[in-house]
Amino acid sequence: MRVLPIAPLLMSLAACATTPQPGAVTLSGTATYRERIALPADSRLIVTVSDVSLMDAPSVTIAQTEIKTEGRQVPLAFSLSYDPVRIEPRRSYAVSARILDGQGQLAWITDTRNPLPPPGRPVELRLVQVRR
Repeated sequence: MRVLPIAPLLMSLAACATTPQPGAVTLSGTATYRERIALPADSRLIVTVSDVSLMDAPSVTIAQTEIKTEGRQVPLAFSLSYDPVRIEPRRSYAVSARILDGQGQLAWITDTRNPLPPPGRPVELRLVQVRR
């Protein structure tokens, strides 16, 4: 059996995906909702930082994280690293969140615009239930 020299490269790329890059900014916060409804144990929280500058165009994802809830309930804490070089002062950025159930169906989502806070300031994201 022949061992390919690509394995060390793949391992180093995997490490980059889970550790913040030097100079990265970390956004922290919580995602919550008002209703007293328990999340299924296999739910997933997805938090996204997006460039929302253009009204008639899709937003551009700057950074995103996905967290398995593993039985935890709201408020759910999160942290997300992004490259501050991608943040241009003349553009608009927003933070959004959604919770998917175990089957991947959308259950909760932010329905208001949450501006990207300055570095070091946390954000609280309020979600609303998606009616099916």
